[in-house]
Amino acid sequence: MKKKSMLALLLSTILFGSLLSGCASPEKEAEGNNSENTPGVEAGLPDYLNPVGEYPITKEKIKIKVMGKKDPGGSDWGELEIFKRLAEKTNIELEFELSEGDSFNEQKNIALVGGEYADIILRGADKTDEETYGPQGVFLDLTNLIDQYAPNLKALMEKDPVIKASITSMDGKIYGLPYIFNTSMTQGHLGFFDSQWMKNVGIEKVPTTTDELYEMLKAFKEKDANGNGDLSDEIPFSAVGLNAFQQLLVPAFTGLTGGIGFDVNDAGEVVYVPAMKEYKDFLIYTNKLYKEGLIDPEFTTQTSQQWQAKVKGGLVGIYNASPTVLDPEAAKSEQLSLGPLTSPVNDKKVVRSPFNLYTSKAIITDKAKHPEAAMRLLDMFYATEDKAVDGFSGNTIFVGYEGEHWKYTDDTKAQYEWIDPITGFGDINKSISVNMELPGYLDFIAMPANNPLMEMKVTQVKEKQVPYYRDAYPVNARFTAKESEKGNVIENDLFTYVTLMTTKFIIGEESLDNFDSYIATLDKMGLQELLTIKTDALKRWNESLK
Repeated sequence: MKKKSMLALLLSTILFGSLLSGCASPEKEAEGNNSENTPGVEAGLPDYLNPVGEYPITKEKIKIKVMGKKDPGGSDWGELEIFKRLAEKTNIELEFELSEGDSFNEQKNIALVGGEYADIILRGADKTDEETYGPQGVFLDLTNLIDQYAPNLKALMEKDPVIKASITSMDGKIYGLPYIFNTSMTQGHLGFFDSQWMKNVGIEKVPTTTDELYEMLKAFKEKDANGNGDLSDEIPFSAVGLNAFQQLLVPAFTGLTGGIGFDVNDAGEVVYVPAMKEYKDFLIYTNKLYKEGLIDPEFTTQTSQQWQAKVKGGLVGIYNASPTVLDPEAAKSEQLSLGPLTSPVNDKKVVRSPFNLYTSKAIITDKAKHPEAAMRLLDMFYATEDKAVDGFSGNTIFVGYEGEHWKYTDDTKAQYEWIDPITGFGDINKSISVNMELPGYLDFIAMPANNPLMEMKVTQVKEKQVPYYRDAYPVNARFTAKESEKGNVIENDLFTYVTLMTTKFIIGEESLDNFDSYIATLDKMGLQELLTIKTDALKRWNESLK
């Protein structure tokens, strides 16, 4: 009897132990996530989760903490309609800890170093963070999570290898999710101008060369281009900083679109555009424009607000922006776009292709107890319009819910209009969504109806610029950790120095006789070493696309 009791006790103990080992909590199942042992991938679907494609995502309500970078003066994300509706649909409530700009970056860095960070980081990480905290295990490897829980993103990655190449870290793992966008507004602006200005000064042809541009700007200055009777108030070409010159004039002389940065020439070699001999030709030309008063003398000091006031006031000839910055009455006159220019030293017409993929917009950290649920929720942001769940897709983040906040004007889906009380993106950002730079896929090429300035822009860009698009050095090509130690420092130092010297050359504070000395300084700062690093990174990038 005693032996039977002992045997029964032993069997009960074994059975109880086996039951415990097979009944781990959902929270425990979701811990320790990495590429070799991703919970719910190799071990089967976690008990707390419904199958992919079924809603709600989780069987019971859960909370996920999010550290987010909001826009200055932006609304509390917890009050935005998309997050409220997603919580109802998915059973996942997001608890936000938000801050702005430099404040966010400081708090993020302190949190990551101190170990007090959230389950998810939105809009505030970068590739350097990924390369640093990914291998340490602070950021989860999302590769297997994407494979099993993110069918929308997975489909996009399979369709476009650039997406996978952009978000894959140097160790071959994926630590961050991208923001991919394609809209009627993601287009370059080489420079627009009022067609009436051209008519008023007797110019009949839109400039296609730098010499023709000079003649038009000179006419703008010397004649009453804006037609107000004052021959002295016209500003032929106005800009804020060097961006306008990078987009329009540097390519005209170099045949490359890298601006103040790196590019790849026709031979496949990495080049630093500000070190090219043709860059001096650009400086000579732009200095001439400045000396003759054809460039706004305040381009180095004015704010965007001050510049825009001049443009809206009818004082500026060529402005480096979309016509939509103008007041609506400006649509009475056609706004024309410059096309790419050629010059005496370059006969290639090139325009930099719009950049439409940012990395690191969503990070899932090792604090996450429900990484599978987090991935499923984030994957909803990558849904195309035809894959929308209760009207929610990547486009919803941008414009809100179709039929409630906006609608297509007809079956062609070429134009859309807002639905009262929504009047524009300001209203969307105030109460509906964070309409830019959240992780997700935005594919919304419809134009706003009853907006002739936008229509002018899209039509002009499509005709004058799109045929000449050319990619520059791939922004998302990554450095190794060792390369980053020196490469990032050299690149930042070069950018600062080139920006300063380019400005000085243009306004005449530095003689162009010193161009060779400027080039020598670039080499002393480590340009040749950085070219080697950039070349190696480009080779890896090209290999990743195969």
